[in-house]
Amino acid sequence: MAFILAACSNPHSHVADHFQAEALACLVAVTFAKDLDFTRVIIEGDSLTIIKKRASEAIDVSLVSPTVADIKEVAKVFQDAGFNFVHREANVAAHTLAQEGKMYNGPMYWIEEAPPRSTFAAEKDREQLVHV
Repeated sequence: MAFILAACSNPHSHVADHFQAEALACLVAVTFAKDLDFTRVIIEGDSLTIIKKRASEAIDVSLVSPTVADIKEVAKVFQDAGFNFVHREANVAAHTLAQEGKMYNGPMYWIEEAPPRSTFAAEKDREQLVHV
C-alpha cells in the first residue's frame, strides 16, 4: 500500500506552457517539503526537461530559468534531494491530485494523507514501478 507523507495542490494562473507548469509544481513541492522540515526528499516529475535543467550547472536563459533557480536554492536545505524523471504512465497520482485541486479555490495541503482518488492512483503508480 502507498503511504503519502504529504500532498498539495496549488493552482497557478497565467502559466505560459507546460514547462512552466511543471517547474512551478516542482518549486511548490520542494517548498512544501522544506516547510515541513523534511531532510530527505525525492521529487518525481514527468518533464525530463525540467529535471535536466534542475541538475544542470549551465547558464539557462529559458522562460523557466528563474523558477529552476528557485528550485535549486530551496533544495539546498535538504541533506539529500533526488529529482527523478518518471514516465507519465507511472505518475498518474500527480495528475489526479492536480485534477482534484481544481475543485478548490486556492492551495490545499494534506499531511499524512491525500484525497482518496490520489491515494488510489499512487498505489497504481507504485505497482507500475514495481513491475518495470
